[in-house]
Amino acid sequence: MKRLWLLGAAALLGACGGQVVHEPAAVGDLVTPGTAPWLTVTGGDDKLEVRGLDHKLILEPAPNLAAAVQSQLGAQLQPSYFQDLVVTCSSLVAGLHVNQKKAPGKLAMDVGMHCGIWAHGFDSSHDYEAAVSAAVGEGAADQAYAQALPKLLADSAGEIATQLRGDLQKFRGAQTQH
Repeated sequence: MKRLWLLGAAALLGACGGQVVHEPAAVGDLVTPGTAPWLTVTGGDDKLEVRGLDHKLILEPAPNLAAAVQSQLGAQLQPSYFQDLVVTCSSLVAGLHVNQKKAPGKLAMDVGMHCGIWAHGFDSSHDYEAAVSAAVGEGAADQAYAQALPKLLADSAGEIATQLRGDLQKFRGAQTQH
C-alpha cells in the first residue's frame, strides 16, 4: 500500500512543472586562445539554471564559462599589462535569473570571482563582482535566453575588467616608484 502511495505521489509531482529544458549556448565567439597568457580564470559551472521561469531551463555554455571570461578579460586588460604581471582568478560563479514581476523581458546575470595579482614582489587579492542584464523579450523562447548569454558574459567581463584595471594601475604606480 505504501509503495502504491509513493508511486502515485511521484506521478503527481512529475506532472506538476517537472519540465526541464537543456539549451546549448554557444559562447565560442568570445574565446580567442592565447589572448593574455599572464591571466587565468578557473571555476564556473558547466551548466547554468535560469531562475524565475515557469519551467526549469538549463543553459549549457560551450566552451565553458571560465574560458569565455578569461579570454574577454585578457582582451580588455591587455593594454594594462606590464612586465612580470600575473593575475590568477578563481572561484568563478555565475547566476542567471528573470524577475517576472519587475522585468519579465530581461535576463539578468550576476558574476563573481576572486583574483590574485602579483608583480615585482607585491601581491594583492580581491573579490570582483558584476551584475548585468540583457533584453530577451517578454515570454521569450528558451533559445532567446541562450542567445543572450554571450552578451551577458562580455558585459560582465567588461565590468570586472574595469575594476581590475584600477587595481593594476596601483601596481604599475608601485612599480615605477622602485
